[in-house]
Amino acid sequence: MRFVITLLAVVLAIAPTAHAGPSTRWDNIGPNGAGGYLAFAGNVAYVLPGAGQQVFRSGDRGRSWRQGRLFPEMRGAAVAADPSRPDTVLVAGYEGGGGAGAVLRSVDGAGTFSVALRTPSEVQDVAFGGGFSYAASAEGVYRGVGGLGWSLLPGSPVDAEDVQVVGADVVVAAGGVVHVLRSGRWTATSVPADKITSLGDVVVARKFSGGVHLSLDRGASWRVVTGPWTASWILYGGITANGWIQVQTLDGHFISSDLGASWKRTDAVERVDVYTEIGSFADQPEWQWVYGSGGVYATADHEHFKRVGVPGAHVLSLAVAGRSLVAGTMQGSYRTDLPVVTQEWDFDGSAPHAVGNRIGALAARDGVLLRGRNAYRGSLDTIFVERSLDEGRTWVTTATVPGNTRSLVFGPGSQVYLGAYLVNAFYVSFDGGLSFVQRVHGALRGIRTVAADASGVWLADAGGLYRSTDAGVTVKQVLPGRMNSVLVDPRDPQHVVAVGQNSVFVSFDGVSFSEVRDVSAEQLSAVAMGPDGVLYLGSIAFSGSSKGVLRSLDGGRSWSVFGGPEVERGVEALLVSSDGRTLYAGTVSGSVHRRSLG
Repeated sequence: MRFVITLLAVVLAIAPTAHAGPSTRWDNIGPNGAGGYLAFAGNVAYVLPGAGQQVFRSGDRGRSWRQGRLFPEMRGAAVAADPSRPDTVLVAGYEGGGGAGAVLRSVDGAGTFSVALRTPSEVQDVAFGGGFSYAASAEGVYRGVGGLGWSLLPGSPVDAEDVQVVGADVVVAAGGVVHVLRSGRWTATSVPADKITSLGDVVVARKFSGGVHLSLDRGASWRVVTGPWTASWILYGGITANGWIQVQTLDGHFISSDLGASWKRTDAVERVDVYTEIGSFADQPEWQWVYGSGGVYATADHEHFKRVGVPGAHVLSLAVAGRSLVAGTMQGSYRTDLPVVTQEWDFDGSAPHAVGNRIGALAARDGVLLRGRNAYRGSLDTIFVERSLDEGRTWVTTATVPGNTRSLVFGPGSQVYLGAYLVNAFYVSFDGGLSFVQRVHGALRGIRTVAADASGVWLADAGGLYRSTDAGVTVKQVLPGRMNSVLVDPRDPQHVVAVGQNSVFVSFDGVSFSEVRDVSAEQLSAVAMGPDGVLYLGSIAFSGSSKGVLRSLDGGRSWSVFGGPEVERGVEALLVSSDGRTLYAGTVSGSVHRRSLG
C-alpha cells in the first residue's frame, strides 16, 4: 500500500463554538481512532501506538487521554509500567531506519522520556517483574532495577524478541523458540515462539507460523494447543487475565475457558479485525482491552466492544458539514458534533477496515459532504468518491476513478475538482460529484492540492504549480519544483499562496510569485486562512520534532512559529472556523487538536 504524506488544505465554513478566549495551548479533541501496545498499573492505562513516538496515558480507565511528548531519537516497539510505581514507564526503542536501540524511561507517567539504556540493536520488548526490569534485544536479555542499572544477563539467548516474568522465572522468546531462566540457569526448548503470555504458572507461546503451545508448569513442559481452526497462520495466541486461552487465525477468533479442552468461536474478526495484544486492569480481569485495527477496544465477551481510545489517529483531511466536524484518517472517517466535548467520536460498534479505507480528501458545501477514499479495485489503486447528505453519518459511492487522492474541492456552480496521484491526471465533475471526467496531462506527476476560484483552478503538483482556466482541458506551469499545497484568498482571488517543500510562494496579482525561502527546515504541508486573512501553515518532521504550525499576519510574506509540543510530530490538515475563533489541526499521530484564537 502506498502512503503519501501530503495535505488537503481548504478553508471551509464552520459554525461558532464555545471558547474561553485566546490560548497558547492545543487540546486533543479526538477521535479515538488509533490502537497501540498496552500497559496497566493501578488505575492507569498506557498505550503506545505501533511504531509510535509518544505514549498516551489515561488515569480514568480510558475515559480521557493525555498525549506525551515525543521520544528522544527513537521509536517505540513495546511498553511496560511498573505495578508498584505506576508513573514509571519503560518503552522498548529503536532507530527508525534500524540498527541501534534503547530503553526509554519515564517517571512522570509517560509525559517525558529519557534514554536509560543504549544497545547495539533494536530493543523489542520490556517487562517488570520480581523486583526487576527486563529488556529483550538481539544481544540477549538485559536486567535492571526500576528501569536503571542495566546489565546483560550472562548466558541469555541471543535474538530475544519477547520477555515474560513468570513467578520467580523468566520466559523468553528468542531465536524462534522458548528459553527459560530458572534458578539462575538458562534452558532452551524446541517450542516455537515469537510471543509469550502468562497467568500464574500457565504460559502460552505463540509463533505466527509455528502454532500455539501451552505450559502448566512455568515452561518446564509443553503441549500443542489444537482447536477448530485449520489455518496455519496464528495471528494472535495467548492467555488473558481471566484464564481464557484466545487464538485468532485466518479462520476466525476462538476462546477456550478450560485450557483448550473446548472452544467457542466469536465475531471478533468481523467486529475489530486482527488482534495484536490483550490486557486488563488487575482488579478487572474479566474486562479485557484489545489492541486491534483502528483503536483500542474493551470487551467482556469478544462479541460486543466499546472503543476506549486512543486519540492518536493519523488525520489526512478535515471538513465541517452543518454542525458536524469530520476527520479523514488512515482508517476511515470520524464524525462528531460541534462544539466538540469528547474525544470519542461516532462509533457503530465495529472497527473500520484497516486496508483500503484511507480518507485522503474531504469537501463540504450546501449540505453535501464528499470524501475521496483511497482503496483498491482488484490490484489497481482506485479513488472511491463517496457522498453524504447527513453530515458524514452515512455514505454512498458516486464514482470510482484510477489513482489515489489527497484533494477534493468544490468549484463554481456544480463543478467539483478531484486531485490525483499515481496517475498523470486529475478529474472534473460538472454535476456536483456524481460523475467525473478525466483530464490527462503528461507533465503532471502527482497532485497534492487543488484550489478553485471563479476563473479557474490551481494545481499543487509534485512537478510544480499549474493553472487551468478551462476546467482542466489545458494546464500551464506557473512555478517549477515540488508543491505541497495551494490556497486562493476567498476575499481576493489574485492573492494566491503556494507551498513548496521548505519555501512559500506568494502572489498578489495572480500572475507573479515571490519566494519566501527557508520558512521551515521540515516539510511544509497544509495552508489555511481565517476570515481575517491570517494564514496558518503546517509542517511535518520525519525525524525529531517539527514546528507543527506557523502563522503569517502579512499575507504570507513572513512566518512565525505558532505550534507547540502537542503538534510537534507534524500537521497534515488545517481548518479555521468561520468566525475565526478556532483553529483545528489534523496531526500525524495525535488525531485533531484545537486551539482557541480568541
